[in-house]
Amino acid sequence: MELITYVATIRHDDGEFKIRVVSLSGRKGAIQQITTAEKCPECAIVKLEKKHVKKIR
Repeated sequence: MELITYVATIRHDDGEFKIRVVSLSGRKGAIQQITTAEKCPECAIVKLEKKHVKKIR
């Protein structure tokens, strides 16, 4: 099992900002977490970078 840390750049009406997301479900899980938490469409995510991967037993 992998614990993956992503940094997402999101564009809102007020400008752009970055969010750090930790996901067990990979890239799709991270996108779902962001869209749910920020109540934004998927197209608002400008960039999603994988920063760190940690193996868990």
